[in-house]
Order: sequence, then C-alpha cells, then structure tokens
Amino acid sequence: MQTVHPQQRPAGAPVYIETNGYLLRSLTAADATPRFLQWINSPELLNGLNLPPLNFTQQSLAQFISSFNNLNNYLIGIFDIKQKLLIGFYTMDVSLVHKVANITTGIGEHAYEGKKVMWATLDALLDYFFAFRDVYKVVARVLATNRRMLFNFIGNPRMVLEARLYKECIGLNGKRVDVLVFSGFEDRQEMLKAGKSLE
Repeated sequence: MQTVHPQQRPAGAPVYIETNGYLLRSLTAADATPRFLQWINSPELLNGLNLPPLNFTQQSLAQFISSFNNLNNYLIGIFDIKQKLLIGFYTMDVSLVHKVANITTGIGEHAYEGKKVMWATLDALLDYFFAFRDVYKVVARVLATNRRMLFNFIGNPRMVLEARLYKECIGLNGKRVDVLVFSGFEDRQEMLKAGKSLE
C-alpha cells in the first residue's frame, strides 16, 4: 500500500458500488472506528500482506485513510450491507499514465474468512474501474506462502496467473519468497494471452 499526501493531487469522486449483499465504497476518516483499528493492526492481517506492525492509533488511521485521493490511489471498504459492518478493504494504486491498477485486499473480520467475499465483490469492482476509472489492467501480487489470499485468486474467472517471480521479496521471517502475479483485463481475450499454468 502506498500513501500520498492528500494535497499532492486533487481528489477524485469516491467509489460506491453495491453487489451481492456487499457495499464497496471509498473510506473516509469517519470510518476509523475502534473495531476497524483492532483488525487493521492485527498480526494475522499484516502477516498476510507482508507488512511489519503498523501500530495505528485512531488518529493516525484517520490520517492514513485521508491520504487516499480516489484518483491514483484508493482505499475501498468492504461492508456487509445487512450487518452495516466494515469487514475488509481493497486498495487500488493506479498508474494514470499506463492505466494499470495494483490491487491489494484484506478481510479483517474473522467471521467472513473463507466465505469468498472477494469472489462476490471482485466482478463489480473490476467492471467499475474498467468502465469509469479508465483502467486497462488490474494486477495483484501475492506471496506464494499466503495461502489464504491465493485461495481468492486461483481459479477466479476474473484473474489469471501471469507470472511467478522467483524469490522476489523478503518475507517477515527474513527468508526470500516467490511472488505470484495475477492479472485481470476487461477483454477476456487478453486474459487468455496473459494466462500461465501453475505447473
């Protein structure tokens, strides 16, 4: 996740999408609740993202949320509409020149783990960015050791495995780890060309 000071770029229109019982919308500083603070700081979530402890306070979390400008970077909350509960998030870091978005996702509420929340929401999110944010390609970089996240991408009809980067980064345990690159395109023919086998 990359942050940019909110004054560096003008803000774009916030994201608002309803799909399959979930609401995807741009987070605001008011969303920095104690419950969100608890799970965004959890070692389990951060380990999956290969991030060290962030030690957010409620104030610093609100500032972090405000640093996303809905133009070249987005922090999009995933809400259970029925429960009115923030359960996870997507980030999108967009190259406005190349029209490529790097996506990250995390589910913080334990009750929603393994429920294919990403499968229920990714279609609408990608369609939105392709149609309204002038994005051509969406890329996810997933640690080969992050089985929970790989579960969301392997076999997902909207993303294909494009590459395996051998020992691309250093994990939190200090050991080098492969990174799997998954890509999604508006044109399904492009996905077929980009796709590789896991073998």
